[in-house]
Amino acid sequence: MAESPENNPINEPETSVEAVGGGSGAWDDLQVGFSGNPKAKLDDRGRLKLPAEFKSFLEKKYGKDFNAFYIVSREGEDAEIYPMPEWQAHLARVFKMPKSHPARKKLLERYSLYGDRADMDPQGRLLMPEELRNAGMTNVDVKVSGEGTLLRVKSLSRLRESVKQSEFSAQDVDAMNEFDV
Repeated sequence: MAESPENNPINEPETSVEAVGGGSGAWDDLQVGFSGNPKAKLDDRGRLKLPAEFKSFLEKKYGKDFNAFYIVSREGEDAEIYPMPEWQAHLARVFKMPKSHPARKKLLERYSLYGDRADMDPQGRLLMPEELRNAGMTNVDVKVSGEGTLLRVKSLSRLRESVKQSEFSAQDVDAMNEFDV
């Protein structure tokens, strides 16, 4: 249950019982993170209105005034949206790789080209980084998929094409079974 402001003198983020795992297994349980895949639209300026279920989860996890994100891409075709604390944890893992590792260098180059901080505006919108907008992430229908610590934004038409081109094989089913999925 959320505390009232009178009982929260140091203005710590308010959380609900459900947000800390006390609910009946709701999708937004903090142990799972972001989950779901609502359809959304990037407007003609490249802004994404964060779907309500993800905004609600963010408020439960980080507090009502949370608005700091980092948006990146590895290939310029989709976007990964990290709440800033998750981005910092992710980047710390990247920095543990040897500086000379070719994969680390490639990844950081892509993050440098496609990445930027994004602050959510009062209407709940996030602006895609300029390079992603230049790559066509404007005025397009997208799927926003929750992937634990991040949100993935992918063009609906590209997602449909990708699914059509990649058959779900018996080997894929076997691999899923290995992980009890």
